[in-house]
Amino acid sequence: MALTGIEIFKKLPKTNCGECGVPTCLAFAMKLAAGQAELASCPYVSEQAKAELEQASAPPIRPLAIGVGDKALKIGGETVMFRHEKRFVGPTGIAVLVSDKMSEAEVDSRLKKFNELKFERVGLKLQADLWRSRRSRETPPSSKLW
Repeated sequence: MALTGIEIFKKLPKTNCGECGVPTCLAFAMKLAAGQAELASCPYVSEQAKAELEQASAPPIRPLAIGVGDKALKIGGETVMFRHEKRFVGPTGIAVLVSDKMSEAEVDSRLKKFNELKFERVGLKLQADLWRSRRSRETPPSSKLW
């Protein structure tokens, strides 16, 4: 549940030090409520307040990494309901589906397109990230797909 600026302000140290980059704790609380600042910017916030405020501002969708290493696709963890409320942070995952009902040539064709798919949109370089295999009910679980 999102907290209001006043609810956040009540949990801040009220030093008005300005070390967070904002002149007063109330202004900082309003920026926190609007998602324009991070709690870590306040050097004097207590551990208890940190825990309460971080829990209240936790994203509704847990972050998830699909894959490993540098090419892992990270999704979720966003704190906004609509993309236009905040800059585009998480890339869109692009995937291809292959099925055991496809011929070997069709699977090869899809995987070749998967490897070649790269394009630029709004300054972002996008490419296919994931592929998924689907086993039909007719294929026994112990059999090899390809």
